[in-house]
Amino acid sequence: MKNYLEKNTRLFLVLLFFYALAVPASGQQMTVGERITDGEVPSAQAQWKTRYADIPRVDVHTHVSDPADVANFLKLRDRLSENNGADLAAWITMDSRQGPIDSPAEMFKSSGGRMLSAFADYEPHRGIHHTLKDFEKKKEQGFIGYKLWFGPYYRVLADGEEGIEHIDHPAFKDVLSAAAKTHTPLLSLHIGDPNGPYGNRLKYIADPVFFWRSVRAAENVIAQNPDVTIIVAHMVFLVSQDAQLDYLRYMLSSYPNMYVDMSATYQYFALVNKDNLRDLMIEYSDRLLFGIDSGVMADDRIDYFADRYTSAMAILEDDTPVASPHFRNGAVQGLALPREVLEKLYYKNALKLYPRLKETMAAKGYAVE
Repeated sequence: MKNYLEKNTRLFLVLLFFYALAVPASGQQMTVGERITDGEVPSAQAQWKTRYADIPRVDVHTHVSDPADVANFLKLRDRLSENNGADLAAWITMDSRQGPIDSPAEMFKSSGGRMLSAFADYEPHRGIHHTLKDFEKKKEQGFIGYKLWFGPYYRVLADGEEGIEHIDHPAFKDVLSAAAKTHTPLLSLHIGDPNGPYGNRLKYIADPVFFWRSVRAAENVIAQNPDVTIIVAHMVFLVSQDAQLDYLRYMLSSYPNMYVDMSATYQYFALVNKDNLRDLMIEYSDRLLFGIDSGVMADDRIDYFADRYTSAMAILEDDTPVASPHFRNGAVQGLALPREVLEKLYYKNALKLYPRLKETMAAKGYAVE
């Protein structure tokens, strides 16, 4: 009896320890989209190992604009390779809020030939003034695409300030025409923020009516510009309810010029049916792209971003629950996607869509078709 009690007491203490790690210190339930603070040190996937070390990964959603800030991306790449066996082959960077990219050539050089650059607008709510000549010049300078960040207008405009509320406004007609004429893809188009299920809404778009107006506005842009390749960021944030996944199915089946990146969505996968999500990813595997929405990283933030990468990859590759400080809605069940699907998400789809990426990866010795 004594040995039995001691054995089960030890088991109870172990379980209590892991429970304490999983529950926030406040004891309160985190809401959808609540963010990890800089002081928290993620380590959930530090020992995770990929079973697909031979598949290169391309992160299509990155924000860094200064060549001096690229060194830590290469350190991160080395860490993922050494600790997790994952090959982070290339990045697509789209300016940052620290400022625009001055020279794609310098970004490419500082990254050891692994980072391609796009130009961006982060306050289009106040209007856009790019002309066809601007697009032509950007292309000559080596920019491979154009990004629009069109989050909720109230995150940009001051109280009482007049501006553009939705992305299908006629003011954007000329810039979209310029993209079509110069064959410039629209990269990681940000059209809003997530709207969670009833009783667990988000602070950024708590109103489901405004959320759906934003989605419909993006759909109008996609439908009205069939000659522009449009990659929508964050899976259009149609990942927080099963009905949203079905609407994403409708959009992908309706608009062949539309693709989506998966950046900053993994934390919401716990809110939908796993089989529903997995089926969508397999059915539309030709239309999805890998990314995490990484940004400028200080030396003490490399571990933070490494955990974000490994958590995302573990969800896509494994069939076990994945816990992370980034997942405020609980552990996310792994999807165990087939190898051929992973290859498309990680790099093959990107090769078809991003100018110069195929040449960039071939120069690094990757076998690209």
